[in-house]
Amino acid sequence: MLSALIQKTKLLLRSTILKYPLELRIVYKENKLTSLHKNLISCFSFFRSNVKKEEGILLVQMVQDYEFAIRLASASKILSEKRNLKVDFYDVQIRWIFLKTYKPLFGKRYIQSPLVKIHRSFGGNIIFNCSDKFKDTKFIAQKLSAIKNNLHINGIDGILKLEFENILVGDLIYDTYLRFYYKPTIEVINEDVLHVIEVALHLFFNFEAFLQKNKVKVLLNTYVSYLQHGIPARICLHKNIDVYTIGSFSYVIQKLDKNYPFHSINSQDLKPEKIISPEYLNSAKEKFTSRFAGKLDAAVSYMRKSSFSSTPISPETVALFKIRSRNIVIYAHDFFDSPHINKLLQFPDLYQFLKSTLKELTDLKNTSVFIKAHPNGISGCKEITVKMVNDFQCDHFYILEEEVSNLNIVELRPDLVCTARGTVGPEMAYFEIPVVALFDNLYANFNFVHTCHDLVTYFSILKGEKKPEVDYDKEMIFSFYYQAFMERYPKAENHILALLSTTSKGDTFEEEYMKFILENKERIFSKEILELYN
Repeated sequence: MLSALIQKTKLLLRSTILKYPLELRIVYKENKLTSLHKNLISCFSFFRSNVKKEEGILLVQMVQDYEFAIRLASASKILSEKRNLKVDFYDVQIRWIFLKTYKPLFGKRYIQSPLVKIHRSFGGNIIFNCSDKFKDTKFIAQKLSAIKNNLHINGIDGILKLEFENILVGDLIYDTYLRFYYKPTIEVINEDVLHVIEVALHLFFNFEAFLQKNKVKVLLNTYVSYLQHGIPARICLHKNIDVYTIGSFSYVIQKLDKNYPFHSINSQDLKPEKIISPEYLNSAKEKFTSRFAGKLDAAVSYMRKSSFSSTPISPETVALFKIRSRNIVIYAHDFFDSPHINKLLQFPDLYQFLKSTLKELTDLKNTSVFIKAHPNGISGCKEITVKMVNDFQCDHFYILEEEVSNLNIVELRPDLVCTARGTVGPEMAYFEIPVVALFDNLYANFNFVHTCHDLVTYFSILKGEKKPEVDYDKEMIFSFYYQAFMERYPKAENHILALLSTTSKGDTFEEEYMKFILENKERIFSKEILELYN
């Protein structure tokens, strides 16, 4: 039997080499190990777990960058040794979501990339690929047809409510469509939307079948939004398999809950009544207020540059704020980037949040409405924001130029600031400018921003019919900041994660970062990082 299997493998390899010689040659050249790769493989072996009697599988996401490979490797060593689990991997890449047609990459099946070899130095094999199709394509076609008919009846709202086997996947489908196809919203159920649903069906039922054959006890990944991250996580949670995620600057590692299977921390865990020591509150104050001097703290680490530049405000902008007796500033969001990262808001997405908000304000008298495009939005976001505002053709709507910083807004003292859930909420509250936001934002439990649980209240506050109820208690702002961005994260300025996240060494998947790792290998591959996950 073994000889027959060997012979079959030889024939398959021979036929592949004959059929795809050019692809194999290209893949081989691309994946040839350099001396840097070999040194990294040697270093990563430090994270190989010492489990003698394996009692199941710790399924770890294979990542494309070295920073998160280090984080996952260190977390996997701790988790596998605590639970006596074998470390194996799954590949989250879904290549055919773009191509529309499924084509296996034969070369990559037979020639392992340096990244795969680095992962294998601290674990086993790639045992699941999110790209793979479910074997029963007829079953998937039937499911897709039923969903299509249902959406024809229920419309766009039906997408967000979509469940597979009683597991919510609608928000993952919605966000994946926006991000992969660079669309700000879903206005019609088109072929692209249906394609994303089809991909989701294949991934869902393929992963379910995989779990039936493999004794997965723990899932460890970087992120739980979008199909490739969220579907495996939610299926595992549904089956009472522990899920841990590490890809946040709010925490080192987080165990997910089936009632809150989202990437961000749960706003309901942040309590105004929680007692925080004066030392930690002062530290939170220092970090939070540093952004007003142009620094990027943990909460805004994703920004390309600070929103608090000291650029002088132009006379023209000052003049605009004097035209009418009341001024409100609406902060637009990035339309493409996972609007459902922390549950659903009162709008299906952040594009509809802005559009519906502006629509309610078209007939507003004696109020100037200023709209600020997201300063860190994905390419095309600003242009969509500007077009939307201009399409309303309202002479009391104004787009604020990119040069207008948040310090300028503070100086102009608007009567109200509006955001769905942005970091601008506590920022403006610090300067005692009233802010209205939507539930569920991260600071929903605190009173320094008026969080609206219904749209009637939200629109009434915007129109000036109702006053926002806010309490500018700076200690509460610092308490929120500490709980959200410091409590679950190392407090030392020179901690190992700060070293790994340095931006001065280039992107974390490039050769420069590899050199940086090797230059600091004594500190990185040590007990210091393991203690974070212990």
